[in-house]
Amino acid sequence: MKKEKLLEILNDPTASDAEKDDAVIELGINFHDAETVDILLQLSNDSNYDEMIAASCGEYLGHIWLTTQQISYEKLSHLKGIALTEALSQIKAQRPDWYQIYMKMYSQSK
Repeated sequence: MKKEKLLEILNDPTASDAEKDDAVIELGINFHDAETVDILLQLSNDSNYDEMIAASCGEYLGHIWLTTQQISYEKLSHLKGIALTEALSQIKAQRPDWYQIYMKMYSQSK
């Protein structure tokens, strides 16, 4: 499915949470560009979206960073709640070095 169509689903007030979650997953699997990362980050922090959608955003942000082998610690630090948990669980499992860097940065910022 084209990115534009997926974005339409995410912005459609009549689309179900399941349809929006599927759109997030499709975006995360098929599009690994900076725009997609920014969209998923924004959606993950939007209180108008269900927690299931926020979780998928975090999971697929982690997937994108791991697939491209490029992580943005700054963007990772903007994730909250279940989205952060999902992203970190993937990172911790597949790139423990990234996880350790994030944890050091996080503990120093407190």
